[in-house]
Amino acid sequence: MSLEVKACAALTEPERAEILALQNEVYSGENLKNTVWLQTESHFDRTVPCFYLGRENDALTAFLSLFLPTQEEAEVTAFTKQSARNCGQFTALLHAAAKEMQVHGVPDFLFDLESQSETGKAYLKNHFPNAVHSHTEYRMTREPAVFPLPENITVKCVTGETLEDYLSVSLRKYKNFEAAKEMLLAENRTAYVLYVNGEPIGVFDLAGEKTDETLSLCGVAVKASERGRGYGRVLVRAALTEAKNAGKGIELDVDSENPPALNLYRSFGFAPTFEVEYWRVSVHDCL
Repeated sequence: MSLEVKACAALTEPERAEILALQNEVYSGENLKNTVWLQTESHFDRTVPCFYLGRENDALTAFLSLFLPTQEEAEVTAFTKQSARNCGQFTALLHAAAKEMQVHGVPDFLFDLESQSETGKAYLKNHFPNAVHSHTEYRMTREPAVFPLPENITVKCVTGETLEDYLSVSLRKYKNFEAAKEMLLAENRTAYVLYVNGEPIGVFDLAGEKTDETLSLCGVAVKASERGRGYGRVLVRAALTEAKNAGKGIELDVDSENPPALNLYRSFGFAPTFEVEYWRVSVHDCL
């Protein structure tokens, strides 16, 4: 029985439904929580194939997704139907992804791995014994709440008029102005600028589909010249308020190697729900 591999940069709605159904089947069997991100507006180049679908007899049996915020590395999230494991399906998808990454100059994969994923740990140990642990991320959540801001501080959604203010503060790297505009004004993302006495001081994003019950807080940044003055706390307060006003929960990912951010979120009552280890492997080793 042969595996048909499809590589693409965008998904159809039926494909999304198939992927989520397979994810639910696999994750419920292994108690996994790190759900796949199927959006591409954060990618350094949205034309690069980042979704790899494996089919047998027209049925989706394996899926691999690459998160490509920069050209430096590709974060790998993947899952395979239990009945289709140990048949080389994940390896086939990974090989296809490696060939594409080689073409586009991406040198490394970052495999995300939850501690309870025995199959994931076994695969990494057997195929890439020299994989290097990069970092661990904690998924943290809390109930949103309203935190009034001081009179001299305001928060505005990013529009065409306030985009330049956002970019003057953000730490992200964008391919160009149009790419930044496309990402920050996407339907599944609302970007915000925090102003102090009318000057842009900080930014943050809340990402999520309309049907999602929880928004993801990301892109939090304070203008370099204004750091150490408590504006990070103000940004978190503003984000919690916006989530509350939207009637949504709020979650975030924080790097274990960023103690200041970790301590900041803990001080607001964010608590970890699970953690993901990231393991670095050369793309060349996957060819």
